[in-house]
Amino acid sequence: MDIKNRKTTLSDDAEIYNRSKDTVTKEDLKNLPMKQKWLYFKDYYLKGTAAVLAGVILVCYLVYTMVLNPHKEVLSVMCLTGSYVSAPEELGRELKDYLGIERKNDNVTVAYYDLEDSQMNMAYMTIVGAGQADLIICPYSLFERQAAMGIFADLSRYLPPEMYERLSDRMVTGQVIETEVDGSVTYEGDELPYGIDISGGAVCEEYIASAEPTILCVFGAPVNSEHVLQAIPYFTDR
Repeated sequence: MDIKNRKTTLSDDAEIYNRSKDTVTKEDLKNLPMKQKWLYFKDYYLKGTAAVLAGVILVCYLVYTMVLNPHKEVLSVMCLTGSYVSAPEELGRELKDYLGIERKNDNVTVAYYDLEDSQMNMAYMTIVGAGQADLIICPYSLFERQAAMGIFADLSRYLPPEMYERLSDRMVTGQVIETEVDGSVTYEGDELPYGIDISGGAVCEEYIASAEPTILCVFGAPVNSEHVLQAIPYFTDR
């Protein structure tokens, strides 16, 4: 050990430096004054101990947030071009309260996607393609194009019979249409109830601005189906 060039908080003639670190015994450390014990620990072990402790804390945090108490999206609502949502976070909180969700880390997310913006359109299509959607709100003109893509659930099959019957006069139909690259139609599906007209309701009056009838749709295979069914009356019965 190069004692002359070593930077240390212990004095150069400290007895502990007369031996190598590997030969220092418990008895040697025991006989040191408390101040020199601390300085010896600080010189040789403090950084390593701090690194190990930081690693343990990080692992504990990851286990807690990802396993024991993870954040979870319990419902997602996507508002599309022409159905601008003015206060998405407030609407999400109100929906969460309506659903009776008390767990702090469970969230209802409400987001607006302007499909005329290339990045937003890509984000929306990625979410839909990954099957990570629940409720979709859009103006009627966009509803027709989205329904043609086959991404909405047939509400006559999805909704409980009593709910479907109650909302039957507000059902909006669309059809799946398949085309070739040149635009020629190769398939036209049946006209099916893919949406609910929620125009004029309290939610639209307070949160959603649209120049056309506003249509509420259910994604073909919603991630949070139970909460979707619970949330529909929030949009239709207020």
